[in-house]
Amino acid sequence: MYGFCSIETFLPGVGDLSATHDDAQGFYNYVAQLETPNFWFQDGGVQSWIYGEDHDNWEDFYGFDACTVVYHSGHGTMDGNGVFSMPMGANWGGAEWAGSNDMRLGNEMARYVFLSTCLSLRVHDGQNPIRTWDASNLGLRMLFGFETLSVDNPDYGRFFWEEWNKNKSFTTAWLDASWRISTGQSPSVVACGANEAEALDRLDHERLFFRDNVSKNWWMWRWYDAARVVTRRAAMVPDSVRSVLFTPPDLSGRRLAEAAEHYGIEARDVPDMVSGTRGVVLGVNRAGPTLAVDSSGIHEVHLADPDPAGMDIPDQAEAIRTATSAVESFGLAEDVDLVTDSVRHTYTAGGNRDERSAPRVLETTVIFRQLVGGMPIATPGVGEVRVSTDSRGAITRIVDATRPVGDVRDRATAGTSQRYSSVDDLLTEPLQRLLRRLSVGGHVPTVVRTVPDSTDVGYAVRGVRGTLVARRTVEVDCGHGLRKRYVIEAPVAS
Repeated sequence: MYGFCSIETFLPGVGDLSATHDDAQGFYNYVAQLETPNFWFQDGGVQSWIYGEDHDNWEDFYGFDACTVVYHSGHGTMDGNGVFSMPMGANWGGAEWAGSNDMRLGNEMARYVFLSTCLSLRVHDGQNPIRTWDASNLGLRMLFGFETLSVDNPDYGRFFWEEWNKNKSFTTAWLDASWRISTGQSPSVVACGANEAEALDRLDHERLFFRDNVSKNWWMWRWYDAARVVTRRAAMVPDSVRSVLFTPPDLSGRRLAEAAEHYGIEARDVPDMVSGTRGVVLGVNRAGPTLAVDSSGIHEVHLADPDPAGMDIPDQAEAIRTATSAVESFGLAEDVDLVTDSVRHTYTAGGNRDERSAPRVLETTVIFRQLVGGMPIATPGVGEVRVSTDSRGAITRIVDATRPVGDVRDRATAGTSQRYSSVDDLLTEPLQRLLRRLSVGGHVPTVVRTVPDSTDVGYAVRGVRGTLVARRTVEVDCGHGLRKRYVIEAPVAS
């Protein structure tokens, strides 16, 4: 049913990665509770035969077409002709890369392909999933990847299942898992079917793995764009530093029932939720809204499916006004300080070999960030409210990930302002540590670029504590045309 590949140590000339094994492990841990996976190849064990038609179902057990669900985490890139390629962990028969043009997946067992790599499922700049994957697809139901470069992070696989357990489709779970890691990247998903309606239904609703192959007569794909910043704040080292103690979430059945009723969801006899569990979904067996609450206290309410007829990007100011009204109506800012931060759009497009539908905006999401003493919470997916609206202006989803503040304490900062005169100074040491670590494998990065709008000073949330940090996302040259993004972070006061 399941097969995995992950590479951290590559052949000479390709920069190593550090989080791909943990990425695959997060996905593996969940499915292994149900069934033992066929294989998990790592580093030098990941070779091109795994992906090529001649051996991709070797002994009916090994290879990327030997399992219903296959997951690869590593480097990836795409050329101007739409060919996706991945460097391998070892040479096999003279081949050091595997490419989409050499793959033939789905004529045997593969139905769901997860490519946790950069640029594996592009939708911009003249690219689209059909151009890249049509020849390779001989029966796939869905493929998951990225339009953009992605951040080297250990949590994609784990977060996918955490989001799925909130009663989400595979599509939404993949997109939302990525956005918990970075709002500056664009995750993407494609589904196939005999016609547009079947492909769209699969894209919108499939949340169980099926072994049946499907027609690729029609393709539908969806993606989140990178965040568009609304409020620009200068990232500066503050004169004084505080630490924050947040109030632990109230996971009692009484509080969960109250939260459900707040959104018009009838909930009776709700049991207490134990911290560390998968969470609870209320209202799922009734018509109307549903509420998912995870063990960290994040509330996510699904109010309605978006109108599928949307086309043009809605007016940003109007979307912000609608979202702000929803925040006020539901009282989401009563106990916290929120500021409008950014906007993202959810796009859908589709087609076949002969025609393509124009991309349409399915949802617009306004993100409000929580401030503590004027400083934002910097951890992605935490300390924020997200309000999604469709083309009609109807509210479709609300996520309340704010953290009530229990206590704020001043910290000693003697010498801090003298040592670090700017955020650049503060982040110099963690950047140098990153470059030294990347150079250990033999490839010395020659180009390092700061990702625009990624520099921030705010509170990193770990459990119930918030520590003031500087954060930045950098893009690193990894050789052979490969690039990868990394988040560097440093405490403002030690």
